[in-house]
Amino acid sequence: MKIVYGMNMKYFFRLFSFVFLFSGISPSVQAAIFASKVDSIQLVFDNQQLVLPGESFQIGIISYCKNGKVKKTVGLLNGSAWWWRYKLEVTGGTSSGGNIEVNEQLMPARGKYIGIKAYPRKKPGLAKEILIPLNYETKITYQPTSLFDKSPGSQIKGELVSNFNNGMVRISKNLRNSKETRFLKISTSGGVWENGRFTIDPDFRKIENHQALLVVNSLRNTSVADTFAVRLDYRHKYKLHLDGYSGSPGMMGSSGSSGFGGNNGSDGQNGQNGEFGSDGPDIHVWVDLYRDSLLNQDLLYVFAKNSWSDEEFRYLINPDGGSMDVCSRGGSGGFGGSGGSGGAGCDGRDGERWIEKHIEKRIEKRPVIKKVIKKEKRKVTGSDGKETEVEVDVEVDETVYVDQEVEVEVSVEKQGPGEDGANGGWGGAGGLGGIGGYGGEITLYFTDDAWNYQNLFVARSEGGSGGMHGSGGSGGRGGSGGHGNPNGRDGIPGQSGPSAIGWAESGGSGRIQIRPTEEFFFYTPKEQVMGK
Repeated sequence: MKIVYGMNMKYFFRLFSFVFLFSGISPSVQAAIFASKVDSIQLVFDNQQLVLPGESFQIGIISYCKNGKVKKTVGLLNGSAWWWRYKLEVTGGTSSGGNIEVNEQLMPARGKYIGIKAYPRKKPGLAKEILIPLNYETKITYQPTSLFDKSPGSQIKGELVSNFNNGMVRISKNLRNSKETRFLKISTSGGVWENGRFTIDPDFRKIENHQALLVVNSLRNTSVADTFAVRLDYRHKYKLHLDGYSGSPGMMGSSGSSGFGGNNGSDGQNGQNGEFGSDGPDIHVWVDLYRDSLLNQDLLYVFAKNSWSDEEFRYLINPDGGSMDVCSRGGSGGFGGSGGSGGAGCDGRDGERWIEKHIEKRIEKRPVIKKVIKKEKRKVTGSDGKETEVEVDVEVDETVYVDQEVEVEVSVEKQGPGEDGANGGWGGAGGLGGIGGYGGEITLYFTDDAWNYQNLFVARSEGGSGGMHGSGGSGGRGGSGGHGNPNGRDGIPGQSGPSAIGWAESGGSGRIQIRPTEEFFFYTPKEQVMGK
């Protein structure tokens, strides 16, 4: 017996078993098995994919066998080979089957590669390696997707078009999604980027030289950026709407409590009246015309003030297409509170129950034993020795049933009359709605230069709507009469509380005045700060 030194015994027994089994296979079958073994592999990569830090792409493996058969991994056309048969080693990323995730740390991506080494798990000698260059943007462009006014406060919704070094183009439409913008640096001047939209600052004084800027930089290729500039023209329909405070609604009346101990339900309380709406604030608006040297355009400078709160508002309006709607509206009156519901009347108690007993005489059948004479036939032997049949009288006991009078104790259930149910409480009256507040006074002041542009301003003073009257509370349920002999009467339901139908009176309109004023605005454009 030959002894093998230095060999793992477990491996030896496996090898011995394989040699033993294989030796029983015909030479033609052995040749077919060896011919089906993988002879070489090829890594497949479609360069129409984007290879970007923080994103994934697909690869495939084609295996060539000695018998000429070709096996492809799942994911490739007609692929059926499972990925667990292969080992992948990725430099600069991770793998999950044929899906390769590129490490975010490879930004910026320009000039960098990701390395992939793959081989059949049982044949590392067939390994293949490829270096795949990372893609990067060569151009990015932010473009609006809807019309917008070039004025303070306007919101601009847009999309980003990215051109890559392999010729591919990606359009990012949902810029609210952080995945779409996480590899971008977005900065603004004269506005703010929020929720995927660029909003121009509503205060024109914070906008340098009438121009709002959105700057988009690529983090994958820091040399690529786009500046979206909006030159304001102030052709906008501005609105200054100030409202008075709405009146508080009246509180609902509390419901009455249910009766107990035979009492009626208590009445619901009345709903409270709604409060009056406050008057709209008085608004003063000053309008001056000036020549803007940057836009080479006449603009209206508008200064407005809420005389109640001293809050100030400023606008620039282009007479060619711009306008302004000024409205002071009174607050709405509060709704009247609903009346409380009446309490339910107490149910009547059932009549008292008791048992009465008395003696009654009854005729009952009772058994009695009597002696009676009955005829029986018997055989007797005569003197001559012959048997003859004769009838004889025989006395026997017999049970018979006879009527007898007996006394029996009888129990009878009695019930007294049921109590009447108590009456339900009355519902409370509904509260009245509050009267709407009056519209505030609006005064428009125009300089001589601006006097001819009054038609661009619409002033409205409107009263607030009155509050709706509250509904009356529902009457309480009458208590049910108690069971008895006779039954008690049901209580009378309470009446519902009165309701005022409709709404309270709306407030009236305030006065609108137009007056002249002296020139008050002198505009000096600021130098634009670059890179801000």
